[in-house]
Amino acid sequence: MLSLHFLTCFKQELEGFIAKGIFKQALEKGLFRITFHDLRDFGFGKHNKIDDYPFSNKKGMILGADVVYNAVTSIEDYENMRIIYTCPKGVVLNQTLSTELYQCQKEIIIISGYYEGIDERIFELLPIEQISIGDYIINNGDSAAVVIAETLIRQQPGVLGNEACIADESHFTGLLGESHFTQPVTVNNIEAPAILRSGNHKAIQKYKEKTALKNTLVNRLDLLAKSKITSNQKQLITEILNEMVVKHNDK
Repeated sequence: MLSLHFLTCFKQELEGFIAKGIFKQALEKGLFRITFHDLRDFGFGKHNKIDDYPFSNKKGMILGADVVYNAVTSIEDYENMRIIYTCPKGVVLNQTLSTELYQCQKEIIIISGYYEGIDERIFELLPIEQISIGDYIINNGDSAAVVIAETLIRQQPGVLGNEACIADESHFTGLLGESHFTQPVTVNNIEAPAILRSGNHKAIQKYKEKTALKNTLVNRLDLLAKSKITSNQKQLITEILNEMVVKHNDK
């Protein structure tokens, strides 16, 4: 069973982000476990101080290595868990990494990054892996911790209710998802594709695959370059490119 330990300054807020909707239902059924550890419980002095200025200057604050070390080692059997620190210096998270994390280790400690970073000595004391969720700036590592946790939790059998759906999702297949439509049939004179309402399952499947390829081709060409393209998909890509040329010439 997947078991996640979070080291954070905001236990209630983080729990509220994770334990909701289908995740809350799965948690109540005991399909996975989450435990929250307050970093301030391991702080020093009457104010439970967990950070300080860097030695070189008085700009920004740094999480103490001693605080994080004491927090991690307070977790029973931490030596047999994978330890992750949310950090922009880390390897960028993708589905391949998430799947590898889930398959290799079911007990994981996630440390939320704060301030300007963490005392570098912590990486000598503990086998911590640094993971980034992308090349942009967020306020603190709790948001990153939630992202990492969700990618792991949804892989746990029974959480989503239909494991077949997971394998069809974007980034699991290597392509972006197909285009979706719902009621009403017509919105401001724009009609949903008739093929999706035809009942012709073979044609519908081709349409879905074709729109998935088009969405990937237009929005994430890098994903397409990494995917193993079948001969049938190559034919569909040729159709897509020809249609795009015709549409461009008609303007």
